[in-house]
Amino acid sequence: MRLPSRVLLVIGFSCWGGIVFAQTAPSQAPPPAVGGKKTIVNPPPRTIVRAEEPQKALTTETAPQPVASESDIYCFGYLGEMSESFPVCISGAENLAEQTDFMTDDFLYTSGGVDRGLKPGGEYWIVTPEQEVFHPVTGRSMGRFYQYRGRVVVHSVEARTGIVRVTNACTDIPVGAYLKVFEPVPIPLARKSPPAVLGDRPSGKPRGRIVFTRDGVVALGTDNIVVIDLGAASGVGPGDFVTIFRYAGGEEFGVRPIGSYWVNLPPPEGVIVPRTYLGEAAALVVADRWAIVRVTDASRLIQVGDEVELK
Repeated sequence: MRLPSRVLLVIGFSCWGGIVFAQTAPSQAPPPAVGGKKTIVNPPPRTIVRAEEPQKALTTETAPQPVASESDIYCFGYLGEMSESFPVCISGAENLAEQTDFMTDDFLYTSGGVDRGLKPGGEYWIVTPEQEVFHPVTGRSMGRFYQYRGRVVVHSVEARTGIVRVTNACTDIPVGAYLKVFEPVPIPLARKSPPAVLGDRPSGKPRGRIVFTRDGVVALGTDNIVVIDLGAASGVGPGDFVTIFRYAGGEEFGVRPIGSYWVNLPPPEGVIVPRTYLGEAAALVVADRWAIVRVTDASRLIQVGDEVELK
């Protein structure tokens, strides 16, 4: 059978790589005039394509922002058991004859190798056990503070020893420091809201206290890193904010020494005093019963023992 000459066979390719066969409809002659008048054929409606409105760009006031830097988290430390065990320690160094403390790019020797699970390329914290931490009000022990000195990567290993290279030193690294398997900690993002001011009412959420500052710092301000006694068990998560305050009621409250700190005492039972707001802090690392926070705003000097409330 012979196809009409007005039929056109079109061969093309689809978006998925297949061959598409399409056949155009035969052209039709305009309809005949009726009663000597021309018949007007309306054209098909046009499709109007409107340009999408550009989305509004996020600003620093609306977009979540990092609440800390990497060094705030990786160069602080954590609360642990009083006698936490570590399988490997630093036993020597390539330049041991010339120096006693070590920094970035130094090569250190370890007390274990393949027998302690070290593998080339493995990454570890360098940790040193520090002082015991006591609660500023109850006086009970909260464990020991372990300081991050830096990070190392395993260069090579032998049966019972190995060589590691310091990739990042937060401070001096002594012989005798321990290796702890490195686990990346993400930097929290959060939207900041205005801090509480005089006359604001409490949020009614869990309350705790600042319990520790590294290096014995007693006068705290913006950017200081501290430990509080609120954690995941109290509903605190990374990126959450806590309000810092105290009850300033005069000499009858007083202070008392706890460890190496002088701590403001809470008001006696039955004494009601308005809050003095000191600032606020953002949670960086959260455990079950404690959290590491960074002071993001400080209107007055902050001390160990000052109270915090989840915002």
